[in-house]
Amino acid sequence: MEDKLVKAFSELSLRMRLIKSIQEEKSSTSEITDREILVLELLDRAGTLTVSQIAALHPNVSESTISTTITRLWRDKKLVSKTICPENQRVTNVELTDKGRKELEIYAAHQSVRYKVLLKAMQISENEGQMFFEIISRANKVFDRHLAKDEVASEIIKKPGV
Repeated sequence: MEDKLVKAFSELSLRMRLIKSIQEEKSSTSEITDREILVLELLDRAGTLTVSQIAALHPNVSESTISTTITRLWRDKKLVSKTICPENQRVTNVELTDKGRKELEIYAAHQSVRYKVLLKAMQISENEGQMFFEIISRANKVFDRHLAKDEVASEIIKKPGV
């Protein structure tokens, strides 16, 4: 059964990514990469993070790549602000700008539409919906325990999202 579910998730993921791609074609969010969206979402929850903290949440990506991503979000897209920490000038703090918040709201609205399409396509009953909610909640708790091992991730997941 596990293999069957994995295959079903993979097929569903492909379709959801295609819907996302079609949505993005008609929106300003098409110019924002998945990594940039993740950075914006992390900043939305955390408020302020240092470049090093953001990089630590991307262990398979070099800090210079994360720094370049943040610079693009700051200089080119004006979605984040960067300030040098007065106590330690080697540390750069990063925060969402109002424009970044608006862009994240657009992304979240598109994501919500995709999830509603998914739920409608699943044609689940009220009871099935409640079971599905409980299953997703259990999965989130397992991920939360895993993420709790990382100090920055642990703090971020405790805060409510967009």
